[in-house]
Amino acid sequence: MNEIEKKYDSKRQNISLRNLFLDPNNYRLINEADYVEVPEEDIKNKLVARRTFRLLAGDKNQHIQDLIDSFKANDYLPVDQIQIRKLDSGGYVVVEGNRRIAALKYLQIEYEQKGIDLGKLNSKIFSQVPIVLYEDGDELHHMTLMALKHISGNKKWAEWNQAKLLEKMYSSYNISKNEICRKIGISKIELRRSLRALSFSSQYQESDYGDQFDESKFPIFREVARNAVLKDWLDWDDTTYTAENIENRELFFSWVSREPVEDEDDDGQISFGEKYLEPALWKRDDIRLLGKIVRDDKALTQLKATRDINAAYRSSDFVFQERQEASIKTVENEVSTLALMAIHGDNIPVLEDLLGRFQTIVEKTKAAGFANVEQKVVFHDRIEAHFNSLLVKKYKCLKELQLSKLSRINLFAGLNNSGKTTLLEAIYLLCRQNDFSGLLETVRRRGKVSGDRMNPEWFTDRLPQEITISGVFDNNISEVSISHYKEEDKAIDKSRYLESVEISSFYGTHKQESLTRIFKGRDREMQAGSIKLLCPSVFSSPFFLNESHRYTSFYHKSVQSKALPKIINFLKQKVVPTLSDVRLVDEWQRFLVSDSCFESALDLTEYGEGLQRIFFISLLFASAQNGVILIDEFENAIHAELISKFAEFVYDLSELFNVQVFLTSHSKECIDAFVKNIPDKQSLSACALVNIDGNIAVREFSGKEFSRLVEAGNVDLRRAK
Repeated sequence: MNEIEKKYDSKRQNISLRNLFLDPNNYRLINEADYVEVPEEDIKNKLVARRTFRLLAGDKNQHIQDLIDSFKANDYLPVDQIQIRKLDSGGYVVVEGNRRIAALKYLQIEYEQKGIDLGKLNSKIFSQVPIVLYEDGDELHHMTLMALKHISGNKKWAEWNQAKLLEKMYSSYNISKNEICRKIGISKIELRRSLRALSFSSQYQESDYGDQFDESKFPIFREVARNAVLKDWLDWDDTTYTAENIENRELFFSWVSREPVEDEDDDGQISFGEKYLEPALWKRDDIRLLGKIVRDDKALTQLKATRDINAAYRSSDFVFQERQEASIKTVENEVSTLALMAIHGDNIPVLEDLLGRFQTIVEKTKAAGFANVEQKVVFHDRIEAHFNSLLVKKYKCLKELQLSKLSRINLFAGLNNSGKTTLLEAIYLLCRQNDFSGLLETVRRRGKVSGDRMNPEWFTDRLPQEITISGVFDNNISEVSISHYKEEDKAIDKSRYLESVEISSFYGTHKQESLTRIFKGRDREMQAGSIKLLCPSVFSSPFFLNESHRYTSFYHKSVQSKALPKIINFLKQKVVPTLSDVRLVDEWQRFLVSDSCFESALDLTEYGEGLQRIFFISLLFASAQNGVILIDEFENAIHAELISKFAEFVYDLSELFNVQVFLTSHSKECIDAFVKNIPDKQSLSACALVNIDGNIAVREFSGKEFSRLVEAGNVDLRRAK
């Protein structure tokens, strides 16, 4: 036996039940109406002991009856430790195992006073209870033991009790959220969700309805804390953990409460009788339904009038939307099945008829204004400034890389493997905040995987161990941190589980987290209170020109914003004089070019890659309005003679749509083209990435500085030292 085992073994003892006192401050009891916090010196008080037993056991022993029956049927089995600590006045207080001790005390009294049959339970247990004594553990240590057992362990308390213990650990001790999560094995998402729910329930208790609060309502508040739509509706402030929209907050409080019915007598006098309207929101599912309809004025009016959440939901347009999405999913699955079959020739007319009907649906939808443009929620639709500084603290080969001379057009140059593409990826991830799909897209693009679905093991193998990126956007500090690890929580389904990806971000005072569990052969599981992007962001890579269907959403946005005629006009004047139009042919997701040199329209892929690249890059700007565009290897496939003309057009589009552009280049001609063709040199910055003894450093120049260098001599930004 080693020293650690000897020390642990020395703490194992057998102690008489009469010397063990139930813990009156146990977090299992805080929801009881008779609960009061008891000073250490009063734990052995007989009245306190009786009250504690009653609270633990229940008025009819209903809380411990399962243990009583088990002890009689099986004897006392020390499967779980009973942990105690010594009292200064003598005896011991139970830290872990209060229910078991309460059950044994009940059986001892019944046995000694009434002579009941103990079944298989040996009466020696009353004088020889096996315990583990903790002599050097402080209160925080004991709280950690309880949390490991009843929060992250297999004997979970109710949510209210769990949350109150977490709150005590966080508020009463100088311990960070990260440390709490590490100690008891829960995620920061779960911790913050509990703290948010407690704070929101405290606001309820301070309201006019506060006398109706009990712990059974707590799951409702916890469900609100995880619902991004409801948090927005309540104007939730993650700094103060409060709902700032007073009108909506009070409306919600009224829905989770009983409302007294006003009675009017013959004289018109109003009084409150004994009649009450029952709460409109009773359970978690009610909160989920509310989150679906809270932005629907018609459904909200129905809820206010009837206090019937199900009737309000049925009146909502969301029901129609859900049916529509379910139908589309069914069709998608069935089409996937058909694609694997050899179709009999007799069925082709039916398929052709369906194709025509689907095309009609698509065209009607687009005519109604629902173009296929990805919509994402961003913090601000209008901004005063873009990024003025960036710090890549850790991402792949970049460490502590700081940029401070950013402008509207930003050129990144350097030799191969100097981290240019990596820098664009870092900016993209910062823009996406806690959006897991941004990380997924980054890995997919880097691996040149053309399909939307990738091997999950391949994905996790390519994740950097740690990512931390920050910057100042629109005069507010923002940061994103990404890590991946294997969760130890035994409560989650680990079937084919690979890893979890945790993303934490903040912008100004707004904090967000997401946790995504990745499985092999199973859909991902994601937890997130909210997902808001820093701004619209689009990444362009030359390696996906063969995926023209990815640009259809950008095309529709360009049509909506009336940018397409400007793009066509530029192509006609500067690239192909005989070109008159480029149109998206929806049934095949192809772009067809009208060209006076040809009798019929040609597929865009029939032209050179230079025209394709210029066209596709130009389409991006409308979708990135008030945001960021990142272009990797800008000059790729574009003829040197066109770069100067296109550089000026890129600047014009960035001004038109208020877009900040970051681009990389291997070409001195490309870099010089931007310097010479952008009239406002204050709108330009140039940056060289330099590998110094294995570390990537930067050499930054403002537009004016670099312009003077170019004019003075044959300066090559790529080879800066």
